[in-house]
Amino acid sequence: MRDAPTDDKGEVVRADYVVLYGAGPDELTDGRYGTIPRPDSDAEYEFCVRGVSDDPGVVRLLMEKVLLTVGRKPVVPGRRADPVTVSFEKAKVDNSVSPPLHFQDAWLKFTSRRG
Repeated sequence: MRDAPTDDKGEVVRADYVVLYGAGPDELTDGRYGTIPRPDSDAEYEFCVRGVSDDPGVVRLLMEKVLLTVGRKPVVPGRRADPVTVSFEKAKVDNSVSPPLHFQDAWLKFTSRRG
């Protein structure tokens, strides 16, 4: 498993792309104290999304696409999902590589509830 896209030789891909981190719920809850969480419990999900490019303007365009997820409700059979919220971090630059890579992280959150 790698944190960045790589080619067949293991070299980091130089392109415009979005990386989605995270899997599974961050928290399971039945909304009651003293209850053991089960797979059908309410679940809070949080995913980190990173837009990457050699061009800072392209990073902004990629993150505009992420912004389009705000208010949408993921479809999970047998469950009700709250609308997605997104919080953005500041754009950054990685000068340890040449040419520098520009990137920005955003956090997508939603809750999936029992149907």
